[in-house]
Amino acid sequence: MSKNLVESISEYITPDLVSKASALLGESQTGISKTISVAIPTFLAGLVKKSEHPNGTDTIMNMVSQSSSQSVFSDLPSYLTKGEDKSSLFLSQIFGNKLSSITDFLSNIGGVKGSSVTALLGMIGPMIMAHFGKSGTSASGLTNLLSSEKSSILAALPSGLGSMFHFGNSVKEFKTEHIEKKSSGLPKWLLPLLLILAALVALYFFTKRCDKAPDASTTVVDTLNTKVSTAIEKVDTTVAGTGSAISDLAAKLGAFFKFKLPNGVELNVPQNGVESQIITWMNDETKVVDKKTWFNFDRLLFDTGKSTLTADSQEQLKNVAEIMKAYPAMEIKLGGYTDNTGDAATNLKLSDGRAKSVMAELVKLGVDSKRVAAEGYGDQFPVADNATEEGRAQNRRIGIRITKKS
Repeated sequence: MSKNLVESISEYITPDLVSKASALLGESQTGISKTISVAIPTFLAGLVKKSEHPNGTDTIMNMVSQSSSQSVFSDLPSYLTKGEDKSSLFLSQIFGNKLSSITDFLSNIGGVKGSSVTALLGMIGPMIMAHFGKSGTSASGLTNLLSSEKSSILAALPSGLGSMFHFGNSVKEFKTEHIEKKSSGLPKWLLPLLLILAALVALYFFTKRCDKAPDASTTVVDTLNTKVSTAIEKVDTTVAGTGSAISDLAAKLGAFFKFKLPNGVELNVPQNGVESQIITWMNDETKVVDKKTWFNFDRLLFDTGKSTLTADSQEQLKNVAEIMKAYPAMEIKLGGYTDNTGDAATNLKLSDGRAKSVMAELVKLGVDSKRVAAEGYGDQFPVADNATEEGRAQNRRIGIRITKKS
């Protein structure tokens, strides 16, 4: 069976090359191998997208002409340390303003620094161009090749990365089972409304069958017709609002993808979720502990007016617990916050109780209690305008500050 393009390019990645890259970049060989395995289809996906633009193939062919296969393949590791040269130009031409997001994404998957991802892409780019040059591919041949290989390239992409290239349904995007879990079943507050609606409908039919006082019955029926219609409209609006909120959350968090922690535990996390943010920060040697950097939970839910966590919160709590286990030196402080609605003293007590509930749950999940502190700040330190419902929702949060990194 003939090899596809991803497989052909991957043959240039030898154990010796991985070993040299590991030494030059200060990363584990496992991290280098994993990053390269996703960086190759990522770069190829960028070429596919570029080739679909007007004059895009001409741009790629210009890169090919700049990459002599003899010079590139003779010393691939040297491209890891070339910095701002033509390989960096390749990256900006292919990925544009998406380069930073793609780098962060690959950094999370491989468990390597963002700078290491950039260096590896800077080596892979000229390597791929040299491969095209060695095969003597023409502009039209390159267009046909990328078009015919598109499905295998997208299939090799890690789940979720396709959204950055706007390939639509060609790649599995948001984790649909997560949405189904969130949207399945009726919210607790919706059940009473439906019961009221059912009671109104029952009363409506009972009254309609009453013949003793037709005039009064007609009046009651008309009134009930109005109330039933209003109730139905409220249910429709509420359900539609719930679906919209779920869609907004999905768009904000991004696609879910599989990520393996340094201790081998695999997590399923959203691209822009707090878990990804924490892992990226922990893996970035330039990030240092301070008192201003906070990461906010994005999938924690509490019972209204209480510090009791709902079952839907378990997924993210377990993920954070696993992250802390994978980074044993890591210590955190949890901050609880509310909006400014109601009594300030009550809000302070509620925020403190919620922060401590999260701390207790993390300890229950296996995190040493000495590594976690918690404090409530009430309506202090808002991050949005309390004059709007959206702003108040953002202010009701639990934040994480990393107090010790290593």
